[in-house]
Amino acid sequence: MSSIAPHISIFDKSFSVTNTAEYQLFLNIDFNAVTYTILNTQNNTFIGLEKYLLNDIFNDYSLVEPLIKIINQTVLLKQPFKSFNVAYVNHRATLIPNVLFKNDELKTYHQFNFSTQEEDVFYADKLINLPAHNVYAIPDFITNLFNPIEKVNFLHFSSSLIEASILHAKKTANDLVIDVHILPSSFQMMVVKNQSLELYNSFPYQTSEDFIYYVLFVLNQLDIKPKDINIRLLGEVDKNSAIYEILYKYSNSITFGKRPENLKFSYAFEEIPQHHYYSLFNQYLCE
Repeated sequence: MSSIAPHISIFDKSFSVTNTAEYQLFLNIDFNAVTYTILNTQNNTFIGLEKYLLNDIFNDYSLVEPLIKIINQTVLLKQPFKSFNVAYVNHRATLIPNVLFKNDELKTYHQFNFSTQEEDVFYADKLINLPAHNVYAIPDFITNLFNPIEKVNFLHFSSSLIEASILHAKKTANDLVIDVHILPSSFQMMVVKNQSLELYNSFPYQTSEDFIYYVLFVLNQLDIKPKDINIRLLGEVDKNSAIYEILYKYSNSITFGKRPENLKFSYAFEEIPQHHYYSLFNQYLCE
């Protein structure tokens, strides 16, 4: 089986494979890439990041082969970590208020919005900044790949986005926060009013016109005028992108998100824009 070379591989000079028991690993899986970062819990500093680009991934099952390659060839992933956190990216997540939540009803909650698949394994992330659980499913042929790894925690990637948006609203005391997180073929939109989540949704897109259609539709449904607000962009998007350019036509108040302020980042991250890998760096909020 051929290997996969990392597209990005950066590590602080202090990183040591013999000290992984003091590190937390946060890994993100989507149809476009597998990315992980390492947090040294002794000084709360991110000290490493690797990203593997994926091609021709059109469904969950086609992730199996590249994941096996990455896990088998990466010695670091076989080391004992303080915690090993795997965030899965899909659109099959449902927020359930705590007052209605029962841990033995995950499948039922999931069926409110999605059809059940035979291979589904159901999980729930208890949110800290919202009185709700995020209920979702990951295929068993994905979760089983991590069976040999100790202390694996699964979560949905949207949980960190929701937590981070609400936390940002609380820290800044903003009455209205609109965050748009960009992935190569989908984007996630969080609207927080008066420090409470008003909306979370994920939308597929192929063109910038698809993207702006959904953004304007959401804002119109919430009676929000784009010219009157600031929109915060997150993820791997930049000012020279078609997404930024078309969004700027409707809202000329656009800012980019920043990394968690209560954590530190190695010098090795200096060339990575602050808003890139936003959901990955905020996974710590879901532990």
